[in-house]
Amino acid sequence: MHLRTRAPRHFRLVTLMICVTVAGAFAADPPTAEEHVVDAGSYNLFFRVIRGTGPTILLEAGGGDDSSMWNDFAPRLAMATGATVVAYDRPGFGQSDLPDIPCDMREESSSLWRALKLLGLDQNVVLVGLSYGGWMVRLHANDHPDQVAAVVFVDPFNTPFVDSMGVAYWDQHPMMGNLPFDTSQPEKLTRGQRALVRMVGDGLGPKVDLMRTTTIKAGTPVRLLSSRVPFLPEEAEQEAWWRSHEQVVAAIPGAVLVEAKASSHYIPVDQPELVLEQIGIVLAEIH
Repeated sequence: MHLRTRAPRHFRLVTLMICVTVAGAFAADPPTAEEHVVDAGSYNLFFRVIRGTGPTILLEAGGGDDSSMWNDFAPRLAMATGATVVAYDRPGFGQSDLPDIPCDMREESSSLWRALKLLGLDQNVVLVGLSYGGWMVRLHANDHPDQVAAVVFVDPFNTPFVDSMGVAYWDQHPMMGNLPFDTSQPEKLTRGQRALVRMVGDGLGPKVDLMRTTTIKAGTPVRLLSSRVPFLPEEAEQEAWWRSHEQVVAAIPGAVLVEAKASSHYIPVDQPELVLEQIGIVLAEIH
C-alpha cells in the first residue's frame, strides 16, 4: 500500500464556511450546513455543521459510510429540535484524510473530540450512532462522561453480537471482516477500498477487547432503536442481532429498547420519524 507521511500541524483549524443547501423536503427554507475541515492532529477531519442552540447532536455514520448518509436526515433533525447538528467523515471516508497510521478506535475517538473542541461543540453532546457508529458513540460516552448528555443507538453493532458466534466467525463474514474485493495488491485499490481495509485492520479482536471495558455514566438517558426487518443472510445471525440489542439495553440501567418494526438496518432512511421522536425524547429528559 502506498503510504504518505504528513507532518503534524498542531491542531490548526481550517474553516471553509461554505454554506450549502442540504437535501430534504421542507415547507420552509431548509437550514444550511457549514462545511469545516479541522486539523485533529495527524490528519484532517471533514464536518458538516447546522448551527442551532442548546445541545449539540453528533451523528455517527455506519461502517464504510460517511457524513453524506445524513444529508436528508440532519436538516430535518435541526428543524425539529433547534439544536446544533453535526455530521462528520471518519478517517479515510468521505472528505476526511486517509491516515497512514493503523485504525485505532480510541485514537479516532480522541481525534474527533479534539476537533469538536476546536469547533466549540464538545459540551452537552447528544450522541446518535448507526451500526458501527453505535460502537463509536459508546466509546465516546465512556471517554467523555461529563460531556455526553444522552445516547441514541440506532441498530447498533455491539459486543454481545460479536460474542454470539465469536470473533473468527464474524471476521470471515462477507458483511463484516471478509471484504468483497481482492486485498492482495494494495496499490491497485481505490481510496475507498483502502479505507475499508484500514478500518477492518487486524479484525474484530482488538476492537472487542477495547469495547468490553466501556460503560455509560449512570443517569445518562439512553435509547436503542432495533430494526425488525431482517437484513442478515442467516436466520441465526439475525436472531443474534436482535438478542444482542436486548442484552445491551439490559446492561444499561434506565435504557429503553424501541422496535423499528418497519425498518431494515438503515432506520434513519426507513423510519426517520421514529429516530426524530426518540432523539426528541432524550432531549426532553436532559432539559
